[in-house]
This record gives sequence, structure tokens and C-alpha cells, in this order.
Amino acid sequence: MSMAVVYTDLDGTLLDHYTYAFDKALETIKALKAQGIPIVPCTSKTRTETVSLMQALELDNPMIIENGAAIWVPNDWGLTRPEGADIDVDANAWSHCFSPPRGIIRRQLAILNIEWGNRYQSLCELSDKQVMAITGLDAASAARAKDRHHCETLVWLGTPADKSIFARQVEALDLCCVQGGRFVHVLGTGGKGHAMSWLHHKIRAELPGFDRAVSIAAGDAQNDAEMLEVADLALMVRSPVHDPPTPKRAGGMVISDNFGPAGWAEGIEALITRVEEEGRGRFLSKRHDHDAA
Repeated sequence: MSMAVVYTDLDGTLLDHYTYAFDKALETIKALKAQGIPIVPCTSKTRTETVSLMQALELDNPMIIENGAAIWVPNDWGLTRPEGADIDVDANAWSHCFSPPRGIIRRQLAILNIEWGNRYQSLCELSDKQVMAITGLDAASAARAKDRHHCETLVWLGTPADKSIFARQVEALDLCCVQGGRFVHVLGTGGKGHAMSWLHHKIRAELPGFDRAVSIAAGDAQNDAEMLEVADLALMVRSPVHDPPTPKRAGGMVISDNFGPAGWAEGIEALITRVEEEGRGRFLSKRHDHDAA
């Protein structure tokens, strides 16, 4: 029986903001694996980026990608495939999407191009070298970062005030506009919080031994706020480059002293200890008793 599932942002949270290293979190990751506690990425990264990282961490768990726009689940996890989900035979997995394809989002955004087109650039339209310069990624990683299918990621060139106005106009098009650690992301319905809730409900309902598993969310940026709000317990990881997110919750959240993976390890260990000491039942949220779909 698993006491928890950890849903974690990657860049700036499990990964160092500057170097993308995760060595300071490795011992905690090994301890979670030994306890049978799954680590599920909930990230703005693409599927190909996340697969590469999961392989490096020796994890084979579901993945929530592109800010919650899609979920990928390995077939051997034993979760039932929803009607309409895509099957990837080569990856031995299925995917469930909450957002329309990137092409549709781009067509909707085109309505705003005359007014806003000179204040942002599409990450996918930049060269690999430009992405490398912006992110510090190597060439292969930069190419993977551009392999987006469910959202449009923007390099913001305007002012913060412009960004707020732009976000409101995007939302008037029935799209979501969220700020990550580096980029602005535009997607359809969903978001990290919605995707996490949907997956956690499914895990608790269908996976043997997980019926009382607590959801623990970890994040560092504003696009993590909803995820931190809806999880049973939450970890806000401090960032060296931006203000912390502003989740609306009365309790059940810790804030790390350290940045990035060191803060992730520190906070996750504290929350797991809290679950062990105080009991799972106290932290279970009634929201998971309802269909999150």
C-alpha cells in the first residue's frame, strides 16, 4: 500500500534552474522509490523532454506534460484507458489530452498578432541555437523543448504590465495563459491542477493499494499555483529568479529554505514524515471523492 503520490514540477523545482541538475534530490528520490511512492512529473516540458529525464532518473511512471495539457500513462501501470485516448504502441503507453492541438491554439492566437505579435516569439519558431542561448540547454535538449503538440510556448518580449493585459485577452478567447519559470504558456482547457486531480482520482480508484494515497504537489512558479492548491499537501520550492507562486490554501503547505532540488528534497522529506507521523486519513481531501473529469 502506498501512502502518497508525489506530483512535481521539474524546472526550478526538482531540477536546478540554471544547470538542470538533480543530484541534490537523488537520495530522496531513491528513498521514495524504496517506499513505493511514485514520482509523477507535472511539468511545462514536452513529452520527449520528460521521457529523457525519466530515463535518467530510472522512473517509469505517468507523466503530466505541457502544463497539464496531456497525460501519458504506461500500459503496465494497469489504469484503464479512457474513451478517445491515443495509443502509442512503440512507447507502450496511452495518452489523454485536455487541450486541443497546438495548431488550433496558434490559429486562435493569430487574432491577437497585429496588436501583440512584436511582444513575443514562439519558442517552437526559434532555431535550436536561439533556444540554447535562452535556456542554457544543449542542442539535443533544445530540440526536444520545441517538440510541442498541445500548447504554444512564448518568449515574452514586452513588459510585465503588457503581459497581464495580454493574458486577459487570451482568456477572452477561451484559452489559458500561465507564467512558468521562464516562459508564458498558452493552452486550451486544463492546467496542472486539473490534470493532477484527474490522474490522482484515477490512481486512487483503480490502482490496488492506492485507495487512500495522499497527493503531494511540489512547484516553484505561478503555473504551479493551482496544483499546489488542489493537492492534499503542498511544497513551495524557493526560486533564485522569481517570486514564489500564490496558491490559495489555509494549511498543509511547507516552503523550502533551499532552492531547486535541495529545497525539493528538504520539503518532500518533511511532508512524507508528516504523513507517516500524523496519519494519512487526516489529510485526504474530499475533492478526490468526486470525479475530477
